[in-house]
Amino acid sequence: MIDRVDLGVCPAYDYAGDGPTAIVLPGRMLAGMPAVYFGFEPLLRNGWRVVLLWWEYLDTSQSPWEFVRERAEAAIEHAGGADLLVAKSLGTHGAPIDLPAVWLTPLLAGAPEIVDALRARTAPSLFVGGTNDSAWDGAVARELGEVLELDGADHGLARFEDAPAIAAAVEAFSGRLSLRA
Repeated sequence: MIDRVDLGVCPAYDYAGDGPTAIVLPGRMLAGMPAVYFGFEPLLRNGWRVVLLWWEYLDTSQSPWEFVRERAEAAIEHAGGADLLVAKSLGTHGAPIDLPAVWLTPLLAGAPEIVDALRARTAPSLFVGGTNDSAWDGAVARELGEVLELDGADHGLARFEDAPAIAAAVEAFSGRLSLRA
């Protein structure tokens, strides 16, 4: 069952599940589809509750850090807590939220503030990116956590042939997490 909910700062879709809770922070537009779906589908399949935020970041006069933080905090409050973040691109500004995370096409190259925020985290991370993504830096990702690097994938991370590898990596990563009681 999927319920559309109003978080106050943005809408979200709350996918019912009896297991742990994942908060999905999309990219700038279109909720990061289909890449974010590749990242949360294995969670749904394994009984997780998934809260997918739905936003468009069009007013660039607003700090992306504040934009993402406000929405992530609203989703976590709505869910009564969270066990995992799944974040694409712009969602990387959620790095200060120290939950285990799957970072899809994280903003690593030329983004020292984001890399510093990711380095300050203590929670485990899985980084998923492609060699044709100008925002990807595989060497930095490997310093920060587990990595799935997809040869030839770009920032959209929308090649359907990559979906099984992404799903397998997310399923393995999430299966190793120590979750809240």
